[in-house]
Amino acid sequence: MIQIHPQELSKHLLDSLYTKFLQIRAPELLAQPEQAEEISPGDRKCGFGFANQIKLNFNFFSQEQKNILKPLVERPTLPNSIVSPKQYFRIHYTNTGADAIAYDVNLLAQALDSSYYFEIEYLGYPPPPSDGSEGGDDKYDVYVLNLGNLYGQTWSETNVGISSWTSYIEMDNDFPWYSNAVPPKQPIDAARVTVAHEFHHSIQFGSYAPVEGVSYRSSDTYFYELTSTSMEEFVFDDVNDYYAYMHSYFNSTYYTFPNHIGYDMAIWNIYLVQNYDFEILKRQWELMPDQRAILAIGYSILERSSTFAREYNRFGIWTYYTGYRAIPNSPYFDEAAFYPVVKPLTKIQFNNSYPPINVEAEPTSNNFIQFNITTNGDTLYSIVTNGNISASTLSPSTTFSFAYTLFADVNTGERKLTDDYSANFEVSNPSWWSVSEILNGLLVREDSTIIPGANIVESFVFPNPYKYQGDLSISIEGKQGEDLDLNVYSADLKLVFSSQNPATLLINNTIGIKWDGRDNAGKKLASGVYIYAIKKGEDVIKGKVVIFNE
Repeated sequence: MIQIHPQELSKHLLDSLYTKFLQIRAPELLAQPEQAEEISPGDRKCGFGFANQIKLNFNFFSQEQKNILKPLVERPTLPNSIVSPKQYFRIHYTNTGADAIAYDVNLLAQALDSSYYFEIEYLGYPPPPSDGSEGGDDKYDVYVLNLGNLYGQTWSETNVGISSWTSYIEMDNDFPWYSNAVPPKQPIDAARVTVAHEFHHSIQFGSYAPVEGVSYRSSDTYFYELTSTSMEEFVFDDVNDYYAYMHSYFNSTYYTFPNHIGYDMAIWNIYLVQNYDFEILKRQWELMPDQRAILAIGYSILERSSTFAREYNRFGIWTYYTGYRAIPNSPYFDEAAFYPVVKPLTKIQFNNSYPPINVEAEPTSNNFIQFNITTNGDTLYSIVTNGNISASTLSPSTTFSFAYTLFADVNTGERKLTDDYSANFEVSNPSWWSVSEILNGLLVREDSTIIPGANIVESFVFPNPYKYQGDLSISIEGKQGEDLDLNVYSADLKLVFSSQNPATLLINNTIGIKWDGRDNAGKKLASGVYIYAIKKGEDVIKGKVVIFNE
């Protein structure tokens, strides 16, 4: 996935972005060999990332490229339009030529109103800001035209507030891959999920743009797409277009969370809604203007008295019980029987004894280890979750070691699984991890979290990175009023701040300590990585925070 900002692209990257955009949006404008490159389902789904990167970097393309791109990045002009029944949308379309609409425009209007009702009136998201008289009036504009290989795309347009941009939607006129499917599907169904998907992009632009002054954060494109794809299922449950993208996640759960394409992880939001509510999703977007997506996810979970490691491990259990493993009327996914089967990271032939399995795990990853026990035909799945959300933002290429050892008896290992098996799990910092085991399809041990060993207690810093806006909060597992000693060190281990304070109540009933990011003399610190250590009784809580002093 291309993740870029203005002026950061070499000519080679600009050319690659240009070619990829045209392959998806207008392949007829490319030479024949360039047209032939295969378009993946993820490329076809939504032009959100590519389209807005083209607009963001438009001035850096060659003049020839600009001439070709210009009509594709401007608002289209179409001869006909109608207003949706609830008066929220103006739909622009034509009945003739290459852009002729192939489905009932009135059904499209109803789908748009349904999306507005669910996402704005029911879920409580703010409506997109008015674009004034663009498109003919102040209603939200949707343009139906031939988008080549795309379902749709939402274009940001004008910055009208710190985190607010106007936008408009373009969507395909006929979805030929739906009509040509086996068995054939109805293009109006593709249109329905497209409007649910793209309309949430307009909400994202409208109220949750980054404070950095751009309409979206390209490094978090996966999260924009994850949320919009989940909205398809929430608004139009019967279409299930998101099934087509799930294999990408189920085949690579061991990738760090932000390295997935987003379309493949809509079920993560489904999981959160079934275990919490829709408010947890909206809370993540409220945090997005100031925070990277994975930090917003982690903090929204922390506010609910859980941790990312805990929830992502439970999510791993849910993703095990899919496909032929789905259990009717279970507490897991309602549509689990239609989902793929998860691919393990590794398969081990276990014959009563086996040396430790040593794995380098990516941050925020789920690692499935399959043990095929040859002596009796048992199959054990160990689900090992790394929940280090800070690392997946600051150093996603860093890996973290763990060792897992299975024993064919109940007494040898520290983790008691059944009367026949036990295991050991060894890591340097247990607070980042969670592990569960499934034997012959039965969940035999579910860890809500790894119990920290001596002198290690879980903590969470918010906001991280910190930009001297309000106080920095360090949440810990503890009780209000407990004595806490806070020491903060620079990267070269020079002590820059120390204090002694009782644990206080932080946001949404979490416990911890606040710090204003200043040194002992009350001065702001230089930008960089800082290490904190909090002493709580016999326990020491350690972590890192990035400070931006701009």
